[in-house]
Amino acid sequence: MIESTEAGYLVSPYLAWGAVVTLLVLAGGWVWSLWRYQRAEDRHDGVEQNVRERADSFRYLVETAHEGIVVVQNRRLVYLNPRMCEMTGYSEAELRALPTFMPLIHPSAREVMLANHLRRLAGDPSPQRYESLFLKKDGTSYPIELSGVAIVWQGEPATLNMVTDISARKVAEEKMQYLAHHDSLTGLPNRYTLHERLKQAIALARRTGVPLAVLFIDLNGFKKVNDDHGHEAGDCLLQQVAGRIRPLLRDSDTLARMGGDEFVILLTQIKQPEDVAQITARIEAAMAPVFQINDQALRCSFSMGTALFPQDGTTVQALLNRADHQMYAHKNRHYQREALPQS
Repeated sequence: MIESTEAGYLVSPYLAWGAVVTLLVLAGGWVWSLWRYQRAEDRHDGVEQNVRERADSFRYLVETAHEGIVVVQNRRLVYLNPRMCEMTGYSEAELRALPTFMPLIHPSAREVMLANHLRRLAGDPSPQRYESLFLKKDGTSYPIELSGVAIVWQGEPATLNMVTDISARKVAEEKMQYLAHHDSLTGLPNRYTLHERLKQAIALARRTGVPLAVLFIDLNGFKKVNDDHGHEAGDCLLQQVAGRIRPLLRDSDTLARMGGDEFVILLTQIKQPEDVAQITARIEAAMAPVFQINDQALRCSFSMGTALFPQDGTTVQALLNRADHQMYAHKNRHYQREALPQS
């Protein structure tokens, strides 16, 4: 209520308090709204910061990855990481300037690579990962493993690809494959490889009617070499024996180490029996000179047994058994001669 006085009008205390309360409510609402707005701003800033941090982390991972990462769009490289430059020998500018990605692919692999790229763009992800062959800037080829997915890049379809240089892995696989088929000491084919080649040679001999021969060789007195001079000297002797015999054979023949001091020679396409006698004589001549091992001169004789296909056997095992039997008969005669008193 408003009362009239000599000084003017006085506001009723009740009305004044109501106005104060109203102002406080309005002020409180404004503060509340301002607080909520500020909180929303802070939350938005936090989201933006989180997004920036994640983007920075992702960029760091891509830039420092050991695999090449590349985005292909319209057959051109529209994004690539530093590893792609290291792998290919091109600079980033050179890679981006290529009209297509084809110069990076070995000619023998381009058709398959392009077909897989187009399949991904069409929505078919298979094969998701496969091996191929790339080319460096200098023309050197190297094996790679590629995996990729279809993506949208700046509003247009593209593929995101990860490229791994598998040169070291291939070298390791080839080494394992080699060791599985060869003797690690002499580098000769091992027992398994000999069996496989002998099997194939028998099949060929059956078709052509051209005989083959198996020669079984065992060194005489090899144990004494190990006992007197050590196993290192024995290993050296085995390597030198292999080195003397191998050059005497044709490319179609096989010299294999069976283990210990035993070697087997597979002679294919024996046109006449004299061929076996000639190679035997050449082996005897090659083994006659002394072996120089650790500054010592050692002599090494050997015993040999021979088996011919088909008269001595028609299977792998039959031929090996026959040659082995003949070799031991020869060895027994050798030791009997050594036991005779010298006149």
